[in-house]
Amino acid sequence: QSRSSAASDVYKRQHMNKLKDSQRGLTIIELLVAMAISLVIVIAAAYMYLASRESQRAIDRTSGSRETGVFVMQMLGREIMNAGFYPATSLPIAPDATQQGMYDTYPPLPADPRVATDWQNPATSWPPVAFQTGVYGCDGGQLDVATSACPATVATAADTIVINYFTSDTAEMGKSTGRRSDCTGADVAPAGTGGDPSNDERKKNSGGVPPTTVDEKIPPRLPVFVSNRFTLSSVKISVDQNDVNTKSLACSGNGKSPHGTADATAYQPIVPGLEDLQFTYGVYASGDNLTPSRYYTATEINALSPVTINGVSLTGWQRVTAVRVCILTRTVGGNTKISEKTGSERTYRDCGDTAKNQPVGDTIIRYVEVFGLRNNLKQYY
Repeated sequence: QSRSSAASDVYKRQHMNKLKDSQRGLTIIELLVAMAISLVIVIAAAYMYLASRESQRAIDRTSGSRETGVFVMQMLGREIMNAGFYPATSLPIAPDATQQGMYDTYPPLPADPRVATDWQNPATSWPPVAFQTGVYGCDGGQLDVATSACPATVATAADTIVINYFTSDTAEMGKSTGRRSDCTGADVAPAGTGGDPSNDERKKNSGGVPPTTVDEKIPPRLPVFVSNRFTLSSVKISVDQNDVNTKSLACSGNGKSPHGTADATAYQPIVPGLEDLQFTYGVYASGDNLTPSRYYTATEINALSPVTINGVSLTGWQRVTAVRVCILTRTVGGNTKISEKTGSERTYRDCGDTAKNQPVGDTIIRYVEVFGLRNNLKQYY
């Protein structure tokens, strides 16, 4: 009985010791070590999250910049391929068939004697040089919409391209799928006042014979003139709640700012995120074919002497059959690439084909494409 009691006491003491051990807490050192390990894990997780977020932002900004370049190139391409268009189905006003050529080509030639619906008016020196051909350009500056003249060339500035054509679209179609609205969305020949004054007589299509008023539901009496000018302008946009200075594709149309109108806001920003915009023009040299012999800047074309081809004297601008477009896009918001070691910086090529280092934090991408002037790709036989 005493042995059994002793064994029971031993068992009780062992059980109590185990119970005390199981209830004992962490020491301060163990607690500090556990906290340090937990902190390292939290910091690592936060670092991975932030790095992943910045990486995704960089990818998004670079992808957005690429989409900007493609979109702007497609927009300019569509406009350039429309340059010099004149609806060939338009009938001459005069019954004399010999005057057909005065109305189915760009620019439509004035009758002799001139009539009120003629677009050209030599007596008033209309049109200026910028509108005499389907395409025209200014080097390193914006075309002045008040004088239709180019400014002095600034080597670091973007070029301006002027794209001219005619359309027989109704005003209602021009608001949706037509080409009667200029690049700002303004009608070039609205009912009443407004638009380009060179369209004032040509747009009339109702009210008697000859027409005296405009019905926007039917085509104009004669095709109306559209002119769009594209260049770059400086803008400020908001990115992640921060103001960022960048450049935007900008346009001015003759619906909003016609010839002779002094308008400080003529050029309206369309697509931000660009760095540079340059144009060169392919000019053919003989009547054998229309393949450009070389590409010229706008200044170089202005210096070319007229060339007689098939008995017709043609200026340099009249012999342009292709336009080479160079666009530089630049990411906005920064942090699109990591820092680089000195001597191993990433580079890009500008529109002059010169290699340059990428700017810190941003990425510049170049796009180059050639577009044919479909309405100039014709020969005489």
